[in-house]
Amino acid sequence: MNTRSILPLCLLLATCCMAQQDASEVRKKAEATSGVDCVHLFLQSGRISLEEADRRFAASDSKAAHLALDAAMRDMEHAVDCSLPVHRSQKSLEIELRELSRRTLAIEKSTESEERPYLKSVQVEIERQRDRLLHAMFGDAAGSSTEKKH
Repeated sequence: MNTRSILPLCLLLATCCMAQQDASEVRKKAEATSGVDCVHLFLQSGRISLEEADRRFAASDSKAAHLALDAAMRDMEHAVDCSLPVHRSQKSLEIELRELSRRTLAIEKSTESEERPYLKSVQVEIERQRDRLLHAMFGDAAGSSTEKKH
């Protein structure tokens, strides 16, 4: 095998191993770092927690799903907090927050109706974090992502 065929395999294995990590392990690493690494690790932890919440909702374990969503929201807030002082990774963070909002909407549509208000509140919080980030990036010109669109 040449190095061209080994590199994609190595990247695939690394991605799979990272996906298997527990959100709390990633969160601990994030808490021990700062700057761009902090942003990326908290985002990874938030994604893992959101996927865990989705699995828990599918298994009808609402309490565990709510705990996972709460952890995901804390991670998103910490990711934004880490990005504000360094002014780096903000564009990719904003894109990731948009994707997480879409993912939360998809979970909301696939769950029972009594869970939807809670999931809606999670979406509102994600948008609030996006607004914080956009205001840091663009100031008052950013407007609000939660404003009604006409």
